[in-house]
Amino acid sequence: MKKVVWTLGMLLVTSGMASAQDTNELIPTAPVLYEEPTSALDRAIIANERKLMDYVAKKDKAGFTAMVTPDAVGLDAMMGAMKTSDFAAKLDQVSVTAWQISDEKVRWVDTNTAVISYKWTGTGTFQGQKFASPVWASTVWTKKGDKWLATEVIKAQPAK
Repeated sequence: MKKVVWTLGMLLVTSGMASAQDTNELIPTAPVLYEEPTSALDRAIIANERKLMDYVAKKDKAGFTAMVTPDAVGLDAMMGAMKTSDFAAKLDQVSVTAWQISDEKVRWVDTNTAVISYKWTGTGTFQGQKFASPVWASTVWTKKGDKWLATEVIKAQPAK
């Protein structure tokens, strides 16, 4: 009886091993592309970016200054490198007639630092010069205490 049970057990084990070795060739398929779901914090960073752009469009110096670090800098082809405090002082020379941001992506450097990149499209002028549009932009946001503040803004025109 022991021999029969042992034989049946070995038969089950070996047949299981044999079927496990049956290889089904994988057929390559096209990758499935999908948008990563954004977290609540990603959405908050995007909302902050929109709010910052809205403050610029409305020439709201207090609102703009409250959302950037004191040593923040901006860089673009029109103004070059400029401290955001200098830019805030010139906010009355900005005229934005329309703007929108799209294709927003938030990337995390660490738990207190995020970089948002997006496409900015709009019309307006700064010191009488027309804005380039569209431009690709990125802003570094950092958490200071319980508040998220912009520390660096870069805008670049796409290559033609």
